[in-house]
Amino acid sequence: MKSFLVTICAVTLLTACSININKSKTPAHQVEPAANIPAVSAESTEHQGAGGVFIKVMNLSNGNNVIIEEGRLEPRSIGSITVKLYRDLNVGDFVDAISFVRDGTILKVELREHNELEQKLAITTVTAGSGNYQNTQLICINASSVTLC
Repeated sequence: MKSFLVTICAVTLLTACSININKSKTPAHQVEPAANIPAVSAESTEHQGAGGVFIKVMNLSNGNNVIIEEGRLEPRSIGSITVKLYRDLNVGDFVDAISFVRDGTILKVELREHNELEQKLAITTVTAGSGNYQNTQLICINASSVTLC
């Protein structure tokens, strides 16, 4: 009888100490910004995700869509910018993309030339630190490609 009680106590203690090792370590309020992008309907949609990552969706005059984003797991002060071109973002009709180095964070994104054949997108970044230096990179977009101008 004594060994039976010891066994029951041991089993109870061991099961009370078990943990869920598959439990996510990220808080529930931190959601990836790309997962929350709504269907494209406005001229542009801009999001600041958890950690302040910049992501923006723009509709072009030829019906294409462009996504501009900073690297998600990179530091805010340096990293990369990716520009993705879609014929139709709602159905995932991907065309082309380009990534390039960034020094700073994205300050603003605007269309400089907006016609049917080619658009020029200006991406302005601002450096971290006391200088607050700004740099603008032009991106040339046509119906089938995205390139640095």
